[in-house]
Amino acid sequence: MSVIRVLIADDHALVRESVKAILANEVDIKIVATASDGQEAVELFKSHHPDVIVMDISMPKMDGIHATELISQQEDPARIVILSMHVNGALVQQALRMGARGYVLKRQATDELPKAIRAAYKGQTFLSSAIPPTFLPHC
Repeated sequence: MSVIRVLIADDHALVRESVKAILANEVDIKIVATASDGQEAVELFKSHHPDVIVMDISMPKMDGIHATELISQQEDPARIVILSMHVNGALVQQALRMGARGYVLKRQATDELPKAIRAAYKGQTFLSSAIPPTFLPHC
């Protein structure tokens, strides 16, 4: 079984610790680094080469959407799962357009985040069950 290397990017220490706790018992997921803003997430991506990044949207220095775009443009990008409190169609669509493979609402992270990480790792898209289908981009 391969181990999925994960970087967590969120500006709130409590959220970073909560995500670690959610993922602690997942034998196929290993936290390799944590970032407190989008700029640090981009830097840590380059030095740690995680498979998946769990990325908040609203962060200082660089928001998660811009960080997602920059990481997705790299030669060997990580797959990105947005973890947000925002249930907003425009944000969901923008995140997916910038390269995110998943969008999980923080209130559903306990149940859905491990599934989203595994789906993203496999190249699949995962959206929180609370995201209305009308929020999806029409490609």
